[in-house]
Amino acid sequence: MAPVADDEPPGDHETGADPAVHVHVHFVMTGAFPLRLVDLCFTDDAVVAPEYALLTPLFGLARGQAPDEAAHAVERYRDGGLAALEALANRVQREPYSDVEAVVLFDGGPVARPKLSIRLTEGPPLAYRLHAPVDLDELTAALRSLGKRRDFTVERRSGIGIRPLTNVRRFLADR
Repeated sequence: MAPVADDEPPGDHETGADPAVHVHVHFVMTGAFPLRLVDLCFTDDAVVAPEYALLTPLFGLARGQAPDEAAHAVERYRDGGLAALEALANRVQREPYSDVEAVVLFDGGPVARPKLSIRLTEGPPLAYRLHAPVDLDELTAALRSLGKRRDFTVERRSGIGIRPLTNVRRFLADR
């Protein structure tokens, strides 16, 4: 699914309405065990990451549950916006743009899926593998446009985006 870029000004939060979603990246995964299905929503004032499914290799991946869960999530998003996606979620992570230093996109190289990493001003980066088809040039352009307005940088790199020692430390920190 192609990202959606929106150059509209921030929405009115006083009305209680959903904030505008300027870039929506659908069907991404994070974690080691269990894997977590997430949609990334770059809104007016934060990156919102609703985690809507937990997958184990045997009961989630081997049975093809991931695409079904992702399809259900995008249907909910289309029907009810960000609020419906958040209601579906087991957990919602929210990072205000003031805490986001950079978004780094990796093309995945010849052996991996593309990766989106959100580098925070404090703490470890948030890393996601993109499982839906995505035009990385469009996604990069949309995020750069938003980054200029929200004061974070966007970097594009080749490769799989893994540093083994860093990943082992992050894995152990989650335990």
